[in-house]
Amino acid sequence: MVASATRPEGGPTDALLVASARAGQAWATEALFRRYAPMVCGLSLRLLGHGGDADDLAQDCFATAFLQLGRLENPDAFAGWLRGIVVRTAYKRLRTRRLLSRLGLRTSKPIDADELVSKTAPPDVLARLRELYAVLEGLPADQRVVLVLRKVEGLQLEEIARVTQLSLATVKRRLAEAERSLATHDPEES
Repeated sequence: MVASATRPEGGPTDALLVASARAGQAWATEALFRRYAPMVCGLSLRLLGHGGDADDLAQDCFATAFLQLGRLENPDAFAGWLRGIVVRTAYKRLRTRRLLSRLGLRTSKPIDADELVSKTAPPDVLARLRELYAVLEGLPADQRVVLVLRKVEGLQLEEIARVTQLSLATVKRRLAEAERSLATHDPEES
């Protein structure tokens, strides 16, 4: 997936687009946006669980990425770097959301799993994802992020550690805690 995202149908590589965007060429910025908007929007939605919040997150992440493009050491790694921005920004938003809810300044909306799950998903996958998203709302942000990255996005533990900027041991610990919460969840209570 990354290889096709980096150079779809013989188009310019990410490295060329990043270099051109750094040089102020608007077409390159637009090309990077168009290439990665589906990934950013999808990941934002799966991490946050609400369409409007996810749209805001996606816009903010692209703005951050384009402002900080000069910090990207390896232009070919744009996709992973952008994914890391999405994950870390979502984590901050989830923590803020939870704090505001505790203070009574925000009401929490349940996650609409049907908005997140493909209409073509097999029934058993659909049921499992509904169960997962029912549990997610009650998880702390640190556990929620690693669980989504592992169970929904299918990332390897090493990749989760890289995009979250956590140690592998911390990722494993948080994932184990989240999986314990998932295992003890009774789907009939949802």
